Amino acid sequence: MSDHPFSEYLRILGKGPKSRRSLTQAEAASALKMILSGQVTEKQLGAFLLLMRANGESPQELIGFVKGLRSALGLNAQSCRVDLDWAAYAGKWRYPPYFLLSVKLLNQMGYRVLLHGDSGQFDNRQYASAFLAELNFHPAESLAEAAEAIEQGTLTYLPLEAYAPALREILHLKSELGVRTVFNTAVKLLNPLNAPASLQGIFHKGVEQLHHDTAKAVGVADNLVFKGEGGEAEIRPDAMTHLFVSRRSHDSLEKVGMPGVIERQTRPKEWCAQDLSALWQGTRVDAYGEQAVMTTAAAALMLVEKIDMDQAMSKAHDAWVGRMAC
Repeated sequence: MSDHPFSEYLRILGKGPKSRRSLTQAEAASALKMILSGQVTEKQLGAFLLLMRANGESPQELIGFVKGLRSALGLNAQSCRVDLDWAAYAGKWRYPPYFLLSVKLLNQMGYRVLLHGDSGQFDNRQYASAFLAELNFHPAESLAEAAEAIEQGTLTYLPLEAYAPALREILHLKSELGVRTVFNTAVKLLNPLNAPASLQGIFHKGVEQLHHDTAKAVGVADNLVFKGEGGEAEIRPDAMTHLFVSRRSHDSLEKVGMPGVIERQTRPKEWCAQDLSALWQGTRVDAYGEQAVMTTAAAALMLVEKIDMDQAMSKAHDAWVGRMAC
């Protein structure tokens, strides 16, 4: 009996230490196509994801997966006036998702930001979707609806299940596999509406170049990656943050140091969506949260406006002071 066609990719990844290798970009795209079309058994998919995890994804593999996903999901044809792509998939457990107020602030400044994400992978985390109604985000039910809302300047969130339900099923295998997979990285880089600038928060350092190589390969002009609070794209205002920026006009990464702006804080024991809306309304005192919002917004402004951090911080501060309480 002949081997299953997908076994070829398992052999490439799973041979001994001296014989195994990474997939080429074309092989990664081909393997993904088989997975999405249901030509792979559950055992094969599990083995594939665990081998990828154990070996560590290469730039060519990640590029192949992201390009393959964008093609399969029809993302290359999307056209919308959007300034910034913002991925939110990690969830928060130490602090509230202050970055949502940063997105809200940028929206009031006139920037069109697409926030896209997922929820439920980890039981001990709270995800952006739980805060949308309180902060007046519009949850889009499709790519087309998200594009229309963004065009109208509406504060918009696009859940993964609205445009890539099959990918969401793969991400949620984490509870069975016990580890995250390469697609937890790939999903952050999909850029569903083809924004010219994008940013991603990471939890583990050392993968910045991997993100930037992939973003550049799919046509992103300006990309920002940094180790964010809890793995989300959120600055810790009481610690040093290193921002890694890639631009189409530069061959190498730019590393920008962002020192903490306040002393170390004690994190809250509990929090809820109303705490964020109260901070926005100015009825809640939260020094850490206020600075997290402004510094995170400043990092985004540095990226999209191509200005230095001092200028970006000044603009973010002025916008926060002058925000409309809605």
